[in-house]
Amino acid sequence: MIARTLSLIASSLAAAVLVGMALLTLADVLGRNLMRAPVPGATELTEIGLVIVTFLLYPMIAFRQRHITVDLFDHIMGTLVRRILDIAANLLGAAVFAGIGWQLWKQAARVTQYGDVTAYLRIPLGPVVTFMAVLSALTAIGFVLAALGHLIGRSTATHAAQDIGHE
Repeated sequence: MIARTLSLIASSLAAAVLVGMALLTLADVLGRNLMRAPVPGATELTEIGLVIVTFLLYPMIAFRQRHITVDLFDHIMGTLVRRILDIAANLLGAAVFAGIGWQLWKQAARVTQYGDVTAYLRIPLGPVVTFMAVLSALTAIGFVLAALGHLIGRSTATHAAQDIGHE
């Protein structure tokens, strides 16, 4: 229930940011082509929006096992082998995102200390990089929980119908 609620919140926020980015891009293109006045800082806002959308969805994708997979040999492997590979893949994903999160955390400290901001709108980058670090850590946790699910025989994977609330 908690995972479903958090997933709904994250996906709703990501959708709202995506709609905002689409509207911003529309306004920017119309302003540039019709009035010779693009939206100031549209590129910076779009970049930050992409970061928000991407990192908001990573933990949900990891926990729900909705990432891209290649299953060329699944049909010839036994259930135990597939389960072991699923556990190993999730632990590898956890390690990668933990490493990314750690490096981003260190970078966030540097960026905050230096007072780095975007070039045009002067948006502080520290909170953006911190957001990336925290969501990377949550993604690592999602992968660990998925690995534990495979280990005890209760996969955290969902089907497409469950992703949109139809069970």
